[in-house]
Amino acid sequence: MYSLYHSILSSGSVILALIGLYFVIRIWMKWKNLDRDLLKARVFLNINFLEKNWLLVFLSGASLTIHQSLEFLNSSNYFISDWLETLSEILEFMALVFLIILAYEWFKFIMPNKKNCLSNNYHHCCENFRLAE
Repeated sequence: MYSLYHSILSSGSVILALIGLYFVIRIWMKWKNLDRDLLKARVFLNINFLEKNWLLVFLSGASLTIHQSLEFLNSSNYFISDWLETLSEILEFMALVFLIILAYEWFKFIMPNKKNCLSNNYHHCCENFRLAE
């Protein structure tokens, strides 16, 4: 049973890492052409976006901290148990999930919403993220 959990978490981690890589590369490509002052203003004026970012960073950090603590307990032979190792791997996986969600939130924030751009707000939507000249 342990190897099944390990296989699922390992393959899920690879898939999530590739998804995260996609978001980060797209953000990075767009980032080079953004008006950074406008981006800073939009980020700090959007309290919901900031709170969501801080929550995701906190959850990722907390998951990694607990994961590392469990790994330490396991490596020091203080606790040796399959369920502890599985819990540690799940927490490591959750940290990755939170980071992918964070990358996705930035992706949504930076990339214009095509549905909104196809409506009458096209000019306003694309004005928000004009290219730096």
